[in-house]
Amino acid sequence: MNTFYSLILSWFKENKRDLPWRGNVDSYQIYLSEIMLQQTRVQAVIPYFNRFIQEVPSFYDLANIAEDKLFKLWEGLGYYSRAKNLKKCAIEIVNHHNGVFPNSYKDAIQLPGIGAYTAGAILSRAYNLKYAAVDGNVLRIFTRLNLDDSDILKESTKKQYKEYIESIMDKDYGAFNEALMDLGATICMPKVALCDKCPLNGLCKAYKENKVFEFPKKKIKPEKEYFEYSMIFITDQDRYIFLPKEDGVLKGLNAPILLDSYMSEFEIIDSIKEKYDLDIQNITLMKKGKHIFSHQLWNIKAYIAYTRDLKDYPSYSIEEINTQIALPTAYKKFLPF
Repeated sequence: MNTFYSLILSWFKENKRDLPWRGNVDSYQIYLSEIMLQQTRVQAVIPYFNRFIQEVPSFYDLANIAEDKLFKLWEGLGYYSRAKNLKKCAIEIVNHHNGVFPNSYKDAIQLPGIGAYTAGAILSRAYNLKYAAVDGNVLRIFTRLNLDDSDILKESTKKQYKEYIESIMDKDYGAFNEALMDLGATICMPKVALCDKCPLNGLCKAYKENKVFEFPKKKIKPEKEYFEYSMIFITDQDRYIFLPKEDGVLKGLNAPILLDSYMSEFEIIDSIKEKYDLDIQNITLMKKGKHIFSHQLWNIKAYIAYTRDLKDYPSYSIEEINTQIALPTAYKKFLPF
């Protein structure tokens, strides 16, 4: 076993985080943890993971879960396309792989929501197969080690490091990938680097040259798209209307009425009458705020609007909203109750 490999595995053995999806080789739990951890911090994921496993303990249960229940369990984690792909992936696994995550890269990479990183992480952890799991943490570690100024947002850079890491992998492939994840999350961090505690500091060129925070290199991110919404919570003082969003971010998920610009109260009343045939008796501005997505910024004015007749639109009591239907945080933070 090479020096690099032995150093990081020895460190991991003594310092690995105690996480609920470790210590077992159940492919379902490993799969679920990897999907939840995409774009989400570990501490935020833990209670969601524990609750999800209790409610939905297998790929078979996930394949058959009602969509409303799925979204309610996912509520607050964001990036709802992940939740949609969970069920799609589970259906594929049940129908074509006997309810077990496939143990070949070719089959894994074809599943909904599974990319190169996720496939490598699951296959190495569940089956100890020789696949790297290259994410931002891993790229940060290796570009610092090598003083490599390659753009880590380029697919060619990720592919290059995937091939390189797989070439140096010796054994305990799953543990090695997890060691890199933990090192990047707890020691070799983006804005804080605990180099004196790093097992690789003797090998790290950036540390030796005092250039740790100059790496990794990445191209400038595009500016976020800017949107203005009038967000209308329509109620008859007992129930509230929520409709599936028709397009864009959060498409298909429950939403209050969204009008694509700031409007006066009179314009809102006219717009709701024209589009939804609802008569608004009273409307009040409640809150102003914003919600930030990875590539979008929503500026929002939230209103509560009263009508005597909700007609046949889907509507829910406060209790049902709190316990049964899933609402993305972008809407939930503006609720009038």
